[in-house]
Amino acid sequence: MAQILLMMKRQWISILTILLPVMLLVACDPMAPQPTPFPVIVTSDATHTPTVTPSVTPRPTQTPSATPTANILPTSTIAPCINDGGQIIETTQFRSQVAGGENLRYNVYIPPCYVESQKRFPVVYLIHGLSFREQQWEDIGVVDALEQGIRLGVLPPMILVMPYFGTIGAQNTFPPDPSYETVILDELLPAIEAEFCTWSNRDYRAIGGISRGGFWAYSITYRHPDIFGIVGGHSSVFPDLSFVPPPYNPLDIAENSSLLPSAELRMYMDNGATDSAASSQRELSDELRARSIPHTYSVNPIGDHSNDYWSAHVSEYLEFYGREWARSIGELPDCAEPSP
Repeated sequence: MAQILLMMKRQWISILTILLPVMLLVACDPMAPQPTPFPVIVTSDATHTPTVTPSVTPRPTQTPSATPTANILPTSTIAPCINDGGQIIETTQFRSQVAGGENLRYNVYIPPCYVESQKRFPVVYLIHGLSFREQQWEDIGVVDALEQGIRLGVLPPMILVMPYFGTIGAQNTFPPDPSYETVILDELLPAIEAEFCTWSNRDYRAIGGISRGGFWAYSITYRHPDIFGIVGGHSSVFPDLSFVPPPYNPLDIAENSSLLPSAELRMYMDNGATDSAASSQRELSDELRARSIPHTYSVNPIGDHSNDYWSAHVSEYLEFYGREWARSIGELPDCAEPSP
């Protein structure tokens, strides 16, 4: 029996001598699949929760713009709604008195059945980045993404306002001096609400922007949380105090404002891991976290400061803006009645 056990022991040693190098080679194989990094969601509880990496979808094609109409308010006659798509309304001339007569034109997307339904719709103001124009949001596929989401019932119908911020939007000038903040609040917003049937309530009025547009979205919202209750920044660039004074600087407002903690804003920021704006947004998120102010900051493992990155995540932006809005047109308030 002892001889049998000894022979078995020698056989196992021989097998392990053969297999062990093979196992080590497999474990060290540089071609073996590696784990995929997860984007990180940062919220006010200062915890990091991994989430599934969003898939990168092909860049949508731009939807051709429709011919402008003189008046897009719903008509008094209700017709059957058979539209599968919405419409882009171009305002090619919008002379801003604040900006010294500069043409701050804008495009507006109205969703399917807007005219026929005679309802008030939530609205999102989407500001482009520096060196881009009002078509940037259409270029990254926001219209196609929204219409697909509406058809699938995963996104609510909404109006999108896509303005051109011109020279004044590129400048760090603030009230009482001529400022893009004043253009938005005193010129663009009143024009949109006079021409279109919007739900005029801060909880149904969102603003977001890419890069420089994200700065304006946050600066305006932090200073006027009674106007905008939802704000998004996609690769936002927040200048330091040497360029933007404290009363208008989101970084200083996040750190020192006594009103911001009780403003109950819904806030979102995102960037790719190699985005040049990452440090700017991380600094704002850190200030908010230090004061336990709820917000979402998503860092995606792939992407830089480019249209390709924003196009890959545009559906996520729309989901954030419309997360708490009705999916059914029938649930929206009537246009003939004052806005709730």
